[in-house]
Amino acid sequence: MKKNLLILLFFAFVVNAKADILVEPYVGINVGGKIENSDIGFDENLSGTALGARLGWQQLGLFLALDYRTTSLEFSKGSSDYDLDESQYSAVVGYDFPILFRVWGQYVLGGEGKIGGDGDAKLKNPSGTILGVGFTGLPFVSLNLEMANYKYDKMDSTSSDTDISTYLLSVSLPLTF
Repeated sequence: MKKNLLILLFFAFVVNAKADILVEPYVGINVGGKIENSDIGFDENLSGTALGARLGWQQLGLFLALDYRTTSLEFSKGSSDYDLDESQYSAVVGYDFPILFRVWGQYVLGGEGKIGGDGDAKLKNPSGTILGVGFTGLPFVSLNLEMANYKYDKMDSTSSDTDISTYLLSVSLPLTF
C-alpha cells in the first residue's frame, strides 16, 4: 500500500511540474580582453563582436542549456593587425532569480578559431569557463556581462597554447515556451 501511495504521489508531482523550453538569442560586444600565445606574443587590446544563442530547459528558475556563439575579434602585434574568428559551443547551468537578475556558468566543450592577418593559423580544441550575470529589469530583455577565460590546445601543427580572456557586454532575449 505504501509503495502504491509513493507512486501516486510521484506521478502527481510530475503532472504538476512545469518545465519550459528556453530559447535565448543574443548579440554583444567585447569590451576588453587579452590574448597570449608563445608564437604570437601578447596583446591586451582584444575587442570585437559576438552573436549566439542558447537552447535548453528551464524549471523554477534553474536552466540547463547548450550555447553556440560566433565571435569576431581584433588585436594587434607591433604594427600588424590580426583578426580572430571563432565558433564555439558550451554547456550552460544557471539560475534566473524571480526579481531583476540571473547568473550562469558555462564550460566550453569545443569549437575552432582562425587567426587571419599576416599568416592564417587555425586554433583547435578550446576549453575553459564563462561566468555571466544578467539584469532582467526590462520586459523580455536581459542586459548581460560575461567574463570568459579559455584556451586553445593547438595552433595548426604547433603544440603552443593560446590563452584568451574577454569581457562581453550583450543583450539577450530569453524566451520560454
